[in-house]
Amino acid sequence: MKTPLRLIQIGCGGWGWSWIGVVQRSKLWNLAAVVDVNAGTLERVRATYGIGPGETFASLDDALKEVQADAALVVVPPEAHAPVAEQALSRGLHCLIEKPLAASVADARGIVSAGRAAEKKVMVSQNYRFKRAPQTVKKVLQDNVIGEVGSVFVNFQKAPRFADYRLKMAEPLLTDFAIHHFDQMRGIIGLEPIQVTARSWNPKWSIFAGNATASVILEMSNNATVVYNASWASQGWETTWDGDWRIQGDGGEIHWSNNGITLRPSDLFKTVFMEGAVEQNGTLQVGLVPMELEERQAVLAEFQASIVENREPQTNATDNLRSIAMVLAALASARSGQPVRIEDILAGAK
Repeated sequence: MKTPLRLIQIGCGGWGWSWIGVVQRSKLWNLAAVVDVNAGTLERVRATYGIGPGETFASLDDALKEVQADAALVVVPPEAHAPVAEQALSRGLHCLIEKPLAASVADARGIVSAGRAAEKKVMVSQNYRFKRAPQTVKKVLQDNVIGEVGSVFVNFQKAPRFADYRLKMAEPLLTDFAIHHFDQMRGIIGLEPIQVTARSWNPKWSIFAGNATASVILEMSNNATVVYNASWASQGWETTWDGDWRIQGDGGEIHWSNNGITLRPSDLFKTVFMEGAVEQNGTLQVGLVPMELEERQAVLAEFQASIVENREPQTNATDNLRSIAMVLAALASARSGQPVRIEDILAGAK
């Protein structure tokens, strides 16, 4: 059995609260310490998760005086990601950072530079990549079953009843959530963004103060176009959190919806003989690829493997710059009403 590495979690509010149990259940990591600036939060952590007072601290410096660790899990608010991650890297810790990597491209570049200077791994927790359905889509595309992708249509519809900071954000959907789907366009479909045109609005029935609905057109590499329609204020229709995807190439279509993959290739022989698929009513139902671990447990496994094998993790910080740039370009376009080029977003931070 592999010897677990030691992890310090920094930040326990909101999403960070659930991370504690995820780390505790991992066979690849030991939770060495938990850090949070709020004393009341640390008291709840000790009571809820059975963590001793000698493993909870108000600062990373305090923690490192008492415990040894290999890495830090950064789950503070995005605007604090850069200073916290840079401090952890300077103290010799690899970093796993909750998405988004940072609140700006400049901050993201700062984290990348700090990681290189420290010669440590920096990974972003893009957990939506690490699931069976998207990995199945990725495999079908890699097997060239539908040829070169030219059009992608993504619909995402939810009505989450949040009761937190998201209700006050100016662009909650684009700022807080679109990074998941934008990153999948890159990591699963393999398309790179060129230009983004976006419009966002807020239906009158929305519980959000800011825009909870958006329509985005993304011009991608290989002359492909992605049309992304998303809402956190749906009145009836709900997709899964992954959304509903129709990926069309010159050789057919993949329909990814409700954790199922349906394939309609235009080549008769692919329809009849495709291994791992069952024909039903003229379409192929594709079996999901097996995965030992999914979601955040798979993220932790990839992070651990990148350290042990001394390689870059799949969702490393350098790669993630372009996913962040997609979000920032969509926000800029929604404000201006004009298309925004990804390179202009990236160049603005140099």
